[in-house]
Amino acid sequence: MLEPSQYQVNEAWIACKLNDAPISTEADGDFNALALMDVASCYLLGTEFVPTSSADPSELESKRLIRSRHSQRH
Repeated sequence: MLEPSQYQVNEAWIACKLNDAPISTEADGDFNALALMDVASCYLLGTEFVPTSSADPSELESKRLIRSRHSQRH
């Protein structure tokens, strides 16, 4: 099994869904919360809310999640 100690900071990231059930809003519908985490530090780099109507995040949502990493320092 791979361990965080086997990696350097910014060497590898994990994208994961944070919620089991959709997050519901009256105005905009249901969403899933996605997060981007650095493997070595286990630091949460960013989050993005994606409509449940989408099977996968759009290119724009994916870029926003990755771009959020660039505004973080750890």
